[in-house]
Amino acid sequence: MDLGLKDKVVVCLSSASGFAKGIATEFAREGAKVVVSTSEAFRKELDQAVIDIEKETGNKPYAYTYDVLDNASITAMIEKVGNDLGGIYGLVNHCPGPKAGSFEALSEEDWADGYQKCLHSYTYAIRAALPFMKEGGGGRIVNSTSSSIKQALDNLILSNTFRMGVVGMSKTMAREFGQYNILVNAMGPGRIYTDRIKYLNSIRAEKAGMTLEEYNEKDAASFPQKRYQSVEEYARTVVFMCSPANGAVSGQVICVDGAMTTAY
Repeated sequence: MDLGLKDKVVVCLSSASGFAKGIATEFAREGAKVVVSTSEAFRKELDQAVIDIEKETGNKPYAYTYDVLDNASITAMIEKVGNDLGGIYGLVNHCPGPKAGSFEALSEEDWADGYQKCLHSYTYAIRAALPFMKEGGGGRIVNSTSSSIKQALDNLILSNTFRMGVVGMSKTMAREFGQYNILVNAMGPGRIYTDRIKYLNSIRAEKAGMTLEEYNEKDAASFPQKRYQSVEEYARTVVFMCSPANGAVSGQVICVDGAMTTAY
């Protein structure tokens, strides 16, 4: 299937590593003008992402930096992308995960940080990209969240709270922006086997006196598919949702979790 992304400008936020980098890779594979981005503090990882994606796809992405905690920085980066590359068709909002912890363990500063990363930063990116999409005759917005939008995760109250805010925002925007041929969806990854999960599982395996492979098998035994989802599986779904090939799915919540969550 031709997804229709050839030469479309797509901005992927916080995409120097992890599954957001995987999303950018799949956009590049489809021939999009894909933007990878992160903070200046992770410039080394961003530069490596450009090298890796070009090597794998033959399509060199564009690298930009911004600060997720600085709304003016988000706006400036998005506007610069639109002006530099001649518009914006797709926007994939993604952010660093908020601090883990229970309600009583977290401070007001932690709540403010979680709100800014997981919800407020998205609004600024969308507000900056919207004029470019309208001028271009349409666009696609995917707000990446977490499987917590379907099933609350223990010890992650900040994620459980603000990811649900993204769901409500996405539904409302889908109805408001539909007249401009702009589709908006929220997506949640399940247990994606990223380098981060591999690192954490290595620590857990060592403490349990197991090999990494043994720990992974034990951890995934309760999953319906008996395995983790891959970065590529999540990325390909996001890319379809954020492409012209998707002409009508909007305002929806989609989890790529191999049926791990039990909620409808």
